Amino acid sequence: MFAFNNAWPLFTFEFNPSQRDAPAGSLLIGLGDGNDTESHKGVALNNKGYRAGHYNSVSELVANADDRQWSIWRSKLSSVQGIQRIVIEDFSLDTCFTLLLFLNHLDAAGSLSLSTHPWLEYVTAWESGIYLDGDDTTRSAACLLSALAHSRLCEQSMDDTVVVRHNMLACLRLLSDMMIANPDPTAGIMPMHTQCYASAVASLAYEQQIYQHVIKRSVTCQLLLDLGTGRRQTVVDALFITETLPSGMLKILARCDKERSWTHNGFGLLAIYRPREVGTGNDIVISLNPIQGTRLDALWSALEQREDVAWQGLRPHDTPRFLESYRLAGSDKLIPGAPNQPWYDDQGRMTLIAAPKQLAPGEPGSKLTWQKDVLPAIWENYFTRYLDNAIVPIALPELDCRTKGKCIRVYQHRIPEGGDITIVPLMRMIDTPTFHAWLAAQSDSTRVVRSPADLPPTSEYHCQWYSNILVVAHRHGVTIFCREEEDKHLAILIKAAISVADVSHEYENFLANSAQQIGQWLKDLLESQQKHNRKGKIRRLSDWSEMMLETKAQALKAMNKGALVGNDALHNQLSEDLSRQWGLSEQRQELMTQIEQLDQLMRQAISQRQEKRQRIYGALFSALALGAAANHIWEPIKEIKTTNLYEWQLMLFKEQPAPAMDKLQAIAADAARYEVYTLAILLIFGFIGFILFWFFDFNGKEE
Repeated sequence: MFAFNNAWPLFTFEFNPSQRDAPAGSLLIGLGDGNDTESHKGVALNNKGYRAGHYNSVSELVANADDRQWSIWRSKLSSVQGIQRIVIEDFSLDTCFTLLLFLNHLDAAGSLSLSTHPWLEYVTAWESGIYLDGDDTTRSAACLLSALAHSRLCEQSMDDTVVVRHNMLACLRLLSDMMIANPDPTAGIMPMHTQCYASAVASLAYEQQIYQHVIKRSVTCQLLLDLGTGRRQTVVDALFITETLPSGMLKILARCDKERSWTHNGFGLLAIYRPREVGTGNDIVISLNPIQGTRLDALWSALEQREDVAWQGLRPHDTPRFLESYRLAGSDKLIPGAPNQPWYDDQGRMTLIAAPKQLAPGEPGSKLTWQKDVLPAIWENYFTRYLDNAIVPIALPELDCRTKGKCIRVYQHRIPEGGDITIVPLMRMIDTPTFHAWLAAQSDSTRVVRSPADLPPTSEYHCQWYSNILVVAHRHGVTIFCREEEDKHLAILIKAAISVADVSHEYENFLANSAQQIGQWLKDLLESQQKHNRKGKIRRLSDWSEMMLETKAQALKAMNKGALVGNDALHNQLSEDLSRQWGLSEQRQELMTQIEQLDQLMRQAISQRQEKRQRIYGALFSALALGAAANHIWEPIKEIKTTNLYEWQLMLFKEQPAPAMDKLQAIAADAARYEVYTLAILLIFGFIGFILFWFFDFNGKEE
């Protein structure tokens, strides 16, 4: 068994997924061209595109290397001490196990120990995507190693050779300890009292928390993937993730997640987009669970076709990368025109597709994008291509002239020749959330579905089966899907949907037409309550009563148009469900409540205005009355104190001799003075009367 060598920390480790050439003294693992032994001065260990044999892992390639191959490797790296730099593609179990194999066999030409065969098979299975022990992560060697490898990594540390070396040595130490303590990894890794093991367990818990956070914000759907040759299809849960920080556990946790997957079989398709790794081949990776037996042949062909179109005939093909899909039959050569950087095909197994690598430093090998090309290609090949043979839209003449209101779409299942609907692949998708979301989008004019990312979330629509008819309703409309060729309930449900849609449309029209009037009333109501504007435009209660009566009549007419209650139970059930989904019942009650509240507030405002006017008029009359009373009392006093009109006439015409002018002037001045007194008394008592009435009436109203 392989033990950790204390001399290994002297190595220089470098993380560079884009590395191609192997300079002298360098060892590349999972990188470079393993077939090119002449141009490489160092050693490139890579099973991808290896022409001398088909190996599922780099470890398997090294373990099965013959003496000739070892001689070639030793001619470039004569001893472990001759290794100056080790360049890795990742920190995977295969990378670490390959390095252990190579380092322990480089000096001594020994064969692989029989005790390491279980580990070799285990590593190869994991590298092939077969997670033998992924359900129990704490006892899985691959999970522990992957968690430890990514526990110290971040975007900035990937270029730090010190961090990469420290991380790689920790992984090698943990793997060596696990191999020594556990000869058979499939039996489970027993707890170990080492720092590396403790760090791995802690990192596992962290990775699980990250996964729970990521999956809530990721796109999930169900797709129809090809089995074997593509003659049969099966429903598979798909997960689409945008990964900004490296994680070694997302794929494992997703494939083993039977709780959150609709099929309860884990996510069989995992598509990961890493925007910070463009050009490495790891920026876009679509992988399958090999245990489910599905393949991505159609997707690979579609991506290659899109790539050719995007390059407009200028796609480089002078130094093509070896790929099984471009291999000439019965030969180790490639077909003419094979591109330099194709989409990776997992050595022809089509269980993993990866983006092309860079053509040269800074020159991308692909012109496709995640959002505009990859996601639509997945959607087209594994969902929409089955629609034409399975779904028939039903035209409704009475709906063709509609430009507003709720949208109604009706679809019927296309019955194949022979009448056996079980042979139609899409029939297995009818109960999936993806099919329901697609139906919801068909009656939503605001949404166009070109990829899984465009599907509406389940919280935005409601699904309900009515016999053999599926109804998917949302706030913009309703989609009806009948899975039988002829169903007597279809016409009934269509009629019910149209009736509720008509009522909803009339209600919306009423709101649109009344919104301005109600807004003006509210504005008048608010203005009437302002401190310096208490007049308002609506002053008579009778006028307001007439306007409110007309408004209530129009509201009732809008809400009661059309008979929503029919003779069929399904009709009534759908009418009730759609009314509730579109909020008609609540809207009716809310509308009438708002109108009643507005009526009460406006009546109160009008009453306050009338009360104000009455108080002002009453205060004025009180002022006049009190002033008149005071004047009535003052007149006799004035008569006594002054010469009255009768006495004035006697003195002027009868008295002999006539009064002197000075006396007449004194009498006139005295009379004028008392007239001023009279006016003052009238004003003072009038003001007192106004104030007393105003406050007496106000206080009385308050009490």
